[in-house]
Amino acid sequence: MFVVTVNNNTVKIRQAGFNDICEAVFILTNLIPVGKISSYSEIGRLLGVHPRLVAKCLMKNENPITTPCHRVVYNDGRVGGYSFGGGKVKAKILQIEGVLQSDEFRVPKNAFFSLEELIKTAS
Repeated sequence: MFVVTVNNNTVKIRQAGFNDICEAVFILTNLIPVGKISSYSEIGRLLGVHPRLVAKCLMKNENPITTPCHRVVYNDGRVGGYSFGGGKVKAKILQIEGVLQSDEFRVPKNAFFSLEELIKTAS
């Protein structure tokens, strides 16, 4: 992943650092609507980074209200961890948003939201 900056008609291209990648992860996470989820794998694929790096960025999320990291789960639907109280809290939030039924820890396939399709239609 690269970062392009333009200042006074000067274009600079550099390798993305960890903070740049996290910013991109947060932007994509903010696109996931209430009642839907995406996966670490999809976000990683869109950014060209490993899904574990996506998870590492989301662990550093300091604003879970504005950046809904609870809406990112494993590709197979498992809820996974959550820095703000663990997987049970994450599952409870997803239940409140209508993604999960009570006492579930696996998201149904129909709850997945395709960020890739959203980006394609916006292009």
